[in-house]
Amino acid sequence: MEKNSMRINMLGQEAERLEQQMQVMEQQIGELNQIKQSIEELEKDKSKEILANLGKGIFAEAKVKNNSLIINVGANVFLKKTPKEAQEIIESQLKQLSEGKQNLLSSIEQLQTEMQNLLLNSNSEHEHSHSCENEDCECEEECDDCKCGHKH
Repeated sequence: MEKNSMRINMLGQEAERLEQQMQVMEQQIGELNQIKQSIEELEKDKSKEILANLGKGIFAEAKVKNNSLIINVGANVFLKKTPKEAQEIIESQLKQLSEGKQNLLSSIEQLQTEMQNLLLNSNSEHEHSHSCENEDCECEEECDDCKCGHKH
């Protein structure tokens, strides 16, 4: 029974870790959707004046010279892309995040199922006799064997 309890705790911790990863993915999905919307607005707006985020809540008024976007494609490599190309990159990233999120959900469900099965097994193992030694007895004496507080 103690073995099941340790396993249940371990599975619970793993499920929490996966849920945290899923929250990070959901945040990234939200950010990508905001970027996607900003690019769409940039394409619509003919004035080409924007607020450029400098970081930490500091913005600068700026004018866009052309429709090219500079994108960090990884390892500090920057490439010029059109808004359409940028949208395609974002769509690809959104698809990858969505698939990863589905995989995490599936893993969490498997962990929860395993935890439920372990709980059911530990509850069925918990049934045992009490000290009055009469199998047909219904005296509901408190359990002395495991000190669970249940009446058996």
